[in-house]
Amino acid sequence: MSRSVLMVSQPTVSGVAQCVLDWSSGLQQRDWSVTVACPRDGWLGNALRERDVPVLAWESVREPTQGLKTESTTLRDAIRRSDPDVVFLHGSKAGLIGRLVTRGRRPTAFAPHAWSFEAVTGRTRRAALAWERFASRWTSRFICVSDAERGLGEAAGIAGAYTVARNGVDLQELSSPDLEQRQALRRAVGVSPTGQAVVCVGRICRQKGQDVLLDAWSRLPGDDRSLTLVGGGPDLDSLRERWSSPDIRFTGETDRRTALDWMAAADLVVLPSRWEGLALVPLESLAVGTPVVATDVNGTREVLTEGVGSVVPIEDSVRLAAAIEEWLKKLGGDGVHQRCRNRVAESFDLTDTVTRIDRALLEISGGGR
Repeated sequence: MSRSVLMVSQPTVSGVAQCVLDWSSGLQQRDWSVTVACPRDGWLGNALRERDVPVLAWESVREPTQGLKTESTTLRDAIRRSDPDVVFLHGSKAGLIGRLVTRGRRPTAFAPHAWSFEAVTGRTRRAALAWERFASRWTSRFICVSDAERGLGEAAGIAGAYTVARNGVDLQELSSPDLEQRQALRRAVGVSPTGQAVVCVGRICRQKGQDVLLDAWSRLPGDDRSLTLVGGGPDLDSLRERWSSPDIRFTGETDRRTALDWMAAADLVVLPSRWEGLALVPLESLAVGTPVVATDVNGTREVLTEGVGSVVPIEDSVRLAAAIEEWLKKLGGDGVHQRCRNRVAESFDLTDTVTRIDRALLEISGGGR
């Protein structure tokens, strides 16, 4: 028997949106009737419609204390209209509004995609953690994208039933280009054919840590090397103004295909985040055959094993610079592209992710397969 799920997401771009798109499509292929409620901005709504996933408008803003009344009203209406067997909430804002609306009266899954209390400090952090502990009574299942994310939730006293469905990528969609194709991509994006290209993909904001990366880059010798920051965001203009240099490029907002091309063209991808659940960028980078240096946020150690990347402390620009320099010195014909691809194929296939989510949602909806 087909079951129904209403996915709810405030983000309509970047990693969370990609998860909503991939998981919705995957569940639909497993005989779920999927509807998504999300804001009308960003690319998510159109991408869902292209995959024949119905979309309901849920206008929501990122700030947790803004729009509570109107967002609750419109989400309550979306739930009434779709009447799903399960409500599946993505990210902190949907997790807040959605659980205030459902209050345990309907099976509810929640995927934090990084816990809300990681993003704040002091009194705000204590309030966010208190909310997560309280709201666990209205959460039928926590869906975590890494073992580390689950461990952090349990250690923080957020009680409940957990399922780990580690983020994955579609290996049929993402291919690892050969040498000739890589050179063509480098020409297309404007990277020197003989230089070394370092790329950082992500929303330009405090969470993603581009300020730390730029400080690290200033410590590195600049002989025929380039750093490209791919993405838009609230900190783009200030960082662009502060770090104006011939060897640093800011692309601004791009689509996913362009971001993937940049990762494939790069010699090294860097993820300098301050917090994550399990970021998609390292998985996508490895899938296209490019090694990764990333900070020690949730999920990084589950992805980056020896030979495909390095893990450095959070907010440590000195260690980050050293790791980048080490990788750039040793890059060469040593099979790194294939090792990267193999790492993702063995542990981070999107099919496995969706299978785990499918089982978890069936369990809380009272179904079975």
